[in-house]
Amino acid sequence: MSMQFKSGLSTNPHTGAAVHEACAPLADFSPDLAIMFVSHHYGPEFEDVLDGVWGKLNCRNLIGCTGGGIIGPDREVEEAPGLVVWGAKMPGVRVLPFVIDQNDVNDFDGVEVWQEHLGVNPSEKPGFVVLPEPFSIDAESCLGELDKAFPGSTIVGGMASGASGPNQNRLFLNDQVLRQGLVGVSMSGPLVIDTVVSQGCRPIGDPFVITKADQNVIYELRGKPALDVLRGVFNKAAPHDQELMQQGLQVGNVVDEHLGKFEQGDFLVRNLMGVVQETGLAVNAMVRPGQTIQFHVRDGKSADEEMRRLLTGKVASMTGPPTGGLLFTCNGRGRRMFGSPNHDIAVVNEAARGCAVAGFFAAGEIGPVGKRTFIHGFTSSLVLFREAAMPTAG
Repeated sequence: MSMQFKSGLSTNPHTGAAVHEACAPLADFSPDLAIMFVSHHYGPEFEDVLDGVWGKLNCRNLIGCTGGGIIGPDREVEEAPGLVVWGAKMPGVRVLPFVIDQNDVNDFDGVEVWQEHLGVNPSEKPGFVVLPEPFSIDAESCLGELDKAFPGSTIVGGMASGASGPNQNRLFLNDQVLRQGLVGVSMSGPLVIDTVVSQGCRPIGDPFVITKADQNVIYELRGKPALDVLRGVFNKAAPHDQELMQQGLQVGNVVDEHLGKFEQGDFLVRNLMGVVQETGLAVNAMVRPGQTIQFHVRDGKSADEEMRRLLTGKVASMTGPPTGGLLFTCNGRGRRMFGSPNHDIAVVNEAARGCAVAGFFAAGEIGPVGKRTFIHGFTSSLVLFREAAMPTAG
């Protein structure tokens, strides 16, 4: 039996009706893995939502979390009730859900402990979907440990969102409702996992090598004061780009210094936080001399063009079409960035027709750049699933 994916969305404000509507497209499907995302409008009844979904789906494994906005198969639900349920039948794929808390991050020492906790052999090159609760776990450290324990594996996901403080978000693991930590699932076997991480920015000016830096502050670029270099980029920029630079400037760190030419998508984009000691530039990331950076700007047009280019190129490079997908998009995108609803899911459906997709607006989007996993902002992190090609006899 081939791999199959289905998803269902409800915007009904009544819990029972929402569960029924969201699960209806998955009736009699009995997925190997179910993932659900639910808005905070169902807040007092999160347990009832999970009980209803778990009871209706007859699924083997389930994870999920709360979200400030919910993404269904054909639309994005912002600032309104939303429940989406996504199911996958993956014959031959080993699916293992897991939970990690902050004590684990503090106490686990060495890759073997992480591998044993998750019950997965790194030689299987498993793929991971992870959903951290941002107020209760150091997700960045956790992702770093997972990268070390499972080199070459793909890790994607999103930070639970919609809460204004601790103990408001919820995580779901099978029939359990959790308030803290990280829930996730590993997938090993005849499954191909592709990712598209669109950071919504474009570079301006030229790349510059950092020649003096301390922790997160860039003091010199090409031997000149960093602020003077930035002023030079601003003075040479077009008026529209100057306006974008004044609204908010980003710094892109080159991920792979061995590339001969740096293009959009070759950078890990982080916020420029301000000026330090009159000439230094503070960045929301650690920097070091020898790194190459380039300034970036972000707007809806750039974000749209980048996502379309990356996704179209990814789908065109596949040997077979993706049939299922999960979309983790920033809660700063949607109407706020594009001025109209449903942008990211519409782009996905246009490029990957017939692909069953679900997701949510996250408080941080998780996905790879180069060979490392990062937490992003204002990003669309998309994972696409397709069946592995069977080896030919010969």
